[in-house]
Amino acid sequence: METIGDKVKAIRLQHELNQIAFADKIGISQGRLSEIEQGKTKPSAETLKELRKKFNVDLNWLFDESI
Repeated sequence: METIGDKVKAIRLQHELNQIAFADKIGISQGRLSEIEQGKTKPSAETLKELRKKFNVDLNWLFDESI
């Protein structure tokens, strides 16, 4: 079962970005991105908006942890 963090990391790796560059593109710190990828926290509404806008992320897919 993939978590939101797993999917965010997969998006980042698909675009061949390190955490610093990816975090900068979506307007958060590298530390916050690391916490999201590790499942320690969930992305904020603003972060979700940036993921959708900059990386064409389907938010339904992102939140479906059964996939």
